[in-house]
Amino acid sequence: MMRRQLPPLVLGIVFVLAALFLARPGTAWADEVAPQSSRAPSVDAPVIHVVQSGETLAAIAARYGTTMQALMQQNSLRDPNRMYAGQRLVISTGAGQAAASGVYVVRRGQTMSSIARQNGVTVEALKAANGLRGDTVFVGQRLKIPTGAETAAVADNLYVVRPGDTLTSIAAQQGVSVEALAKLNDISSDSLVKVGQKLKVAGGVADPAARRGQKKIVVSISQQRCWRYEGTRLLNTWTCSTGRSGWGTSTGTFRVQSKLRKAFGSTWNIWMPYWLGIYWSGRVENGIHGLPWNAKTGSRTWAGLVGTRITYGCVMLNDVNMKVLWDWADIGTTVVIKR
Repeated sequence: MMRRQLPPLVLGIVFVLAALFLARPGTAWADEVAPQSSRAPSVDAPVIHVVQSGETLAAIAARYGTTMQALMQQNSLRDPNRMYAGQRLVISTGAGQAAASGVYVVRRGQTMSSIARQNGVTVEALKAANGLRGDTVFVGQRLKIPTGAETAAVADNLYVVRPGDTLTSIAAQQGVSVEALAKLNDISSDSLVKVGQKLKVAGGVADPAARRGQKKIVVSISQQRCWRYEGTRLLNTWTCSTGRSGWGTSTGTFRVQSKLRKAFGSTWNIWMPYWLGIYWSGRVENGIHGLPWNAKTGSRTWAGLVGTRITYGCVMLNDVNMKVLWDWADIGTTVVIKR
């Protein structure tokens, strides 16, 4: 059956009306093609990290205060050791959180040091702003991020007195005598301090290296022992294991550079609990950890062998002692390994 054609004049009028309608601003069509860049980004937008040569997933996770498992899930990774330079990783850190509200909510795997570093403040300023004495934080804890003025006060070696502080407690925290602290501030040793008062806490009163609270882990390869220190005070002596023949543990002074509840060793298909990464050996990170278990069978590796040179270069403790060490150590804690 033939279709009836519209006269040319009618067709022309239809085309003109259609063009005028589509050109009107504010139509649904115009909204749909509006560029996304014109919309304000969310403060919770994820970070895109471009992998650099030599980086590992453990180091990247530690840098952003998250875990390897979270990064693997976010990026559909099956093997944490199979990355390449230039690879782009999506990291949901909630980095805009503190900037928007001044309050930071602690996430799993984070430490006081990593939170301070992420927000561009010092640990001392962060503790002072929140009235904290120790370095322990817990998941879900809300921390106030100090302002520039608060940070400057700490940077200038000033201590801001908090509720409950006394001259004695401040001196003990700084590892100096009450008399030395009072002399530095031109006050008497029995003076009362007020909340918000600023006290000098440095300037030759005490050697910073000897201050109470400085953390250090010492490992002896020859003795298969490790020691935990705060300042000059010895807290624990533990039996440990270091690298077997051909897989020696490096000696030197290092710092804790990553901290994970458990780390995966793909070469040996093992999980290592309470992981503290301390140095790189080629493309592999060596660290301190508890008793590993086989990722496939779940059986413990090297059970009963703590105290012998059995690892592939790491330092190993039993799980009980390692948990104590893991809970206590921060990113940046000094680790000395000697013969």
